[in-house]
Amino acid sequence: MVTTVALDLDLAMGAPGSDIDDGFALALAVADPAIDLALVTTVNGNTDVATATTLTLELLERLGAEHLPVHRGAARALLHPAERFGTVPEGITARSPRAGHAVPALTGLVRDHPGEVTVVAVGPLTNVALAMALDPDFAGALGGLVVMGGVFAGSTGARGMPGEFNVWSDPEAARIVLQSGVVARWVGLDVTRQVRLHRTEAQAMADDPHPFTVFAGRYSLAWIDHLAATSEPGTGSCALHDPLAVAAVSRPDLLDFVDAHVEVQLDGVARGVVVADRLDADVNARVALGVDPAGFREHLTTSLRRL
Repeated sequence: MVTTVALDLDLAMGAPGSDIDDGFALALAVADPAIDLALVTTVNGNTDVATATTLTLELLERLGAEHLPVHRGAARALLHPAERFGTVPEGITARSPRAGHAVPALTGLVRDHPGEVTVVAVGPLTNVALAMALDPDFAGALGGLVVMGGVFAGSTGARGMPGEFNVWSDPEAARIVLQSGVVARWVGLDVTRQVRLHRTEAQAMADDPHPFTVFAGRYSLAWIDHLAATSEPGTGSCALHDPLAVAAVSRPDLLDFVDAHVEVQLDGVARGVVVADRLDADVNARVALGVDPAGFREHLTTSLRRL
């Protein structure tokens, strides 16, 4: 069965010193034959939305999928904007996204195909929350919603960012989604930290002549070096957060989901922290607490070979 997907992301692969997992998420959504990627929307998050849009269009060109519609979305969080400025490397060709904001593009796609579209949100939830707020029929017409966000059985380990980045960046948007009536599948740090790209694998990719693989490998090596020098001293790998959320669309068997009622803290020392109550009968989320790392790696590798 093929699932129609709209991918909402804050892509930073290609920006010096930025995370690379969103690039693998886009590549997996393009490569997986069980996914029909109908729309790509961008949002402020890992980098500013203008840079994210430019890098998304560049990566789609490398993936041979430049025909896919890309719409630029929210440039700031709903209430507490963060100043983020990305850097586009030299040599990137300037391309323009489709006319019109991401939110009407999302609501229009779902309205035209009720019950058929799964939105996969791997950045802050600003665009999704705006779609829910502006179109009262949007949430009910979704075929599904997968969110890369939260940490449910652990912590971030960072006092300055107690909540997982996507939720911490726009907790008000996360609350709107949690109160929308949509029981989304949440893929958080509990499971994404367990799926890793190792330096030897990144180097092998960098040595591969494929336009995507060599690009992704080069920036993955740079990201692992950055982590080793900053937040994960001495590490030889990086987590593949976002592609695991994409994999949840066609391979839900790779994850163990539990029903829960989830609330999010909006401010203070616990800003962005989510609390999952598995005993509350008012279920508003399905939370991933287990993952098959080997199965995911095989799925990702097999899919990327199709590019």
